[in-house]
Amino acid sequence: MDELRCELSPLVYTELYRLLAADEARRDVLEERLAEIGYDHVWLGTAADAYNEYWEAWLKWAGADSVSSLAPPSNEHALLATWILAGLRTTGDDRELGSALAANVLRRALAEVPGLTAPLPPVLSPVIVGWMLAGIVGSPPYDWPVAPASLPDDVNLRSAFIGLTHHVLVLEGMAEPWPEMMQTSTYWRGYGIAEALKPTMGGGSSAIQELLKESRPLLPQYLSTQLNRHFSRFGPRRNALSHVTDDSQRERFVDVVAITRGWENLRVTMLGLTQFVCQEVSRSLYDSEELPAALRNDPWVYLEREISTEWLT
Repeated sequence: MDELRCELSPLVYTELYRLLAADEARRDVLEERLAEIGYDHVWLGTAADAYNEYWEAWLKWAGADSVSSLAPPSNEHALLATWILAGLRTTGDDRELGSALAANVLRRALAEVPGLTAPLPPVLSPVIVGWMLAGIVGSPPYDWPVAPASLPDDVNLRSAFIGLTHHVLVLEGMAEPWPEMMQTSTYWRGYGIAEALKPTMGGGSSAIQELLKESRPLLPQYLSTQLNRHFSRFGPRRNALSHVTDDSQRERFVDVVAITRGWENLRVTMLGLTQFVCQEVSRSLYDSEELPAALRNDPWVYLEREISTEWLT
């Protein structure tokens, strides 16, 4: 697997844009963001209605066994949604919005797709991480790993994150206990990803501290505390795994191996690294003075054409 595509049902975009349209607390920020691409607040309702019409038209022919084929063909649908969400990164954490989105999609999907049962397939499993839209591609009940709507531009960083995600997907399919190196390797890869995200920080530990600092305004307190506790020991434990000989300045190799085994440690590691990657790409979208090339020249003109229902009627 060389790709990690965010493929989401039109129902996801319907409910996302409806939630944004109803969000009065963020209305001013949303209007300012939308104005950058020539849209107004009314467009949110227009987009929601268009996606909903597409969803309902397809449902006449689709059932539980084919609902995964309903994702719009172009990645620009997810990219546009994420570009809009990135404009909200100054408004606090995104977990409430993400939870509402997932709940609304779950409720409607189970009610409207005959024979569909929980857990839902990836196209109906949205999550918002670091103010980026993503789709859950792992096994339930976990909300990771995910396929983000946009990945880092740096080819090394992009490849490293995709590799980590695919590695975790392999672990999900294996019975525990896993071979020791198959889990502890996430520390080596995670440390490298942190360095690549913040190359000017001079090393992985400093990069992790900066990423944690930047994540705090974007996360609920309980999750920020959990990630801080986990990643404050990430660098030293990575060193212990790399240098096997006992050293009074660090934890023993055998102790770190014992501590880092199992789902819970992997869960927090993957949760944090996904947060770091998504928040960094979201920050880039927020800070950039230029739109992504795919969103220039009124993207809704061609995105709306892709979800036209004329040929279905």
